[in-house]
Amino acid sequence: MPTATLAPPVATTDDTPLHRFSVELYNRMIRDGTFTDEDKIELLEGVVYDKMPHNAPHDSCVYRLHTRLLLMLAPLGLVVRCQSAVTFPLSVPEPDVAVVPGPESLYDGTRPDARELAVVIEVADTTLARDRGLKQRVYARSKVPVYWIVNLADRVVEMYTNPRGGRTPAYRTRTDFRSGQAAPVVIGKKTVGSIPVSELLP
Repeated sequence: MPTATLAPPVATTDDTPLHRFSVELYNRMIRDGTFTDEDKIELLEGVVYDKMPHNAPHDSCVYRLHTRLLLMLAPLGLVVRCQSAVTFPLSVPEPDVAVVPGPESLYDGTRPDARELAVVIEVADTTLARDRGLKQRVYARSKVPVYWIVNLADRVVEMYTNPRGGRTPAYRTRTDFRSGQAAPVVIGKKTVGSIPVSELLP
């Protein structure tokens, strides 16, 4: 059986800040070409951070997530976005996977925001400290209802739920799913399917 526990305290010193920007300024600098696709960065809590390079297991896991979620969720009118930005008041993160309402044309001219996100997923290998710390804080602050970390090093899917915003944002509950178990896909507090953990792990 999966183990449900209180989520651990969120670390706040797992990264070194580079720059400070508002979301408006960050977006304007992208539009103006100051930041380009070659700049592997994302805005988290007003600070621009370098994104970690991807290795083969990371890319394989993202592909496995995308294909399985797409088969499950497309018939429900949901869109599965990969490594695309979403917009929060203080942050513009680029989760490995995000599940949002369709149709996909809704996002032709704008990014999804916190109200539209049903699930966000980060695949963690070298990024585990950031995904458990800074990224978890960002998603909890914006009340994203379900946050997964596919922890490749420990071969476990960590599912975080019950977000708390405010001065100390965090997820109140963490549930771990390991090989031999299936991670439930929860949309709007309803379980719509599940994915065997072994199918996600390269």
